[in-house]
This record gives sequence, C-alpha cells and structure tokens, in this order.
Amino acid sequence: MSALAPRPNKILRLPRRGQTRPEARTSVMALKVRGHLSLLQGYADIMEGVSPQLRAIILQVMAGKTRELGTMLQPFTETARPPITEYRQVRERTRQLMLDYRVLLERLHNTVTEAHDHLGDTGKDLSQP
Repeated sequence: MSALAPRPNKILRLPRRGQTRPEARTSVMALKVRGHLSLLQGYADIMEGVSPQLRAIILQVMAGKTRELGTMLQPFTETARPPITEYRQVRERTRQLMLDYRVLLERLHNTVTEAHDHLGDTGKDLSQP
C-alpha cells in the first residue's frame, strides 16, 4: 500500500487566490503607473489650443490623477525618503552658499573695476591729476 501513498516532494503548492507574490504586486503597480502617466500625457496633449476655461478643468482633473499616482507610489517611496530635517538642513546650506556667492561675486566685480581703473591710469604721470 505504501506504493500508492502520495510522495510529499512531488506536490506543488499553488499560492492562494487572495495572496500574491511581491513581484506580481509590483508588476501590477507598474502597469497602473504607466497607465496613469500615459493618461496625464494625453491630458497634456489635449491642453494645447483649448480655451482657458477648458484648460482649468483639464488641470483640475490632472491634479486629481497626480494625487492618485502619488498615493499609489507612496509605499514604494517611504523607505527611501530622508527625514524632513535633512531637507531643511540642505535648504539652509543652499541659502548660505547663495549668500556667500553673491558676496564673493560683488567683491570680484569691485576688484575687476578697481583693476580697470588702475589700467586706465598706467599711461599718466602720477604727479599730474
């Protein structure tokens, strides 16, 4: 009778209907994202040459679709998103660098102007005004 007993190593277990593998879920999500992006591109193409009123309506629809797209992508982006404090530090550093750049640029302009003034005086006798 042991010859008729099923062998456990030859049984293939199929996934349950309600459960999907992460790769399959990601693939389905990628198709949805492509569809939303294609739809947004279509709306952008339609907007060319339409009245301002119709353009406002299309932009409202596009904003809604963009929100949906952001909501769909949020689970995939949360793990890679740095904390808001890091953004604030980078923004503050950028502001400081821009301020330093403006100061240094002004100083460079002053130096160049001063050098041009000295070059204009090279042919003159220093005792003459």
